[in-house]
Amino acid sequence: MNQPDTTLQIYHRHFKIPIETYFNTVTDYLDPWDERAYQHAVHQLLEETNDRGIVGMVRQEKDDNYIYLDAAVRYPSMDGQISR
Repeated sequence: MNQPDTTLQIYHRHFKIPIETYFNTVTDYLDPWDERAYQHAVHQLLEETNDRGIVGMVRQEKDDNYIYLDAAVRYPSMDGQISR
């Protein structure tokens, strides 16, 4: 039995999060500046909007008030149809 091929569509999603909100989101992480913490924060943001994307690599920049996350978010695609 042949299974349909699954490919991934990758999009870069950009988030601007108030620094206090970010810290409240990553309280379970010893190092809030670790990529796993960034991935968790993005995952939480995606869940809030029922976005079923799969979080990949995340880069961050920050200033005194905000953290800016640039996340590679993958979406499974079967036969050219994106599943979101």
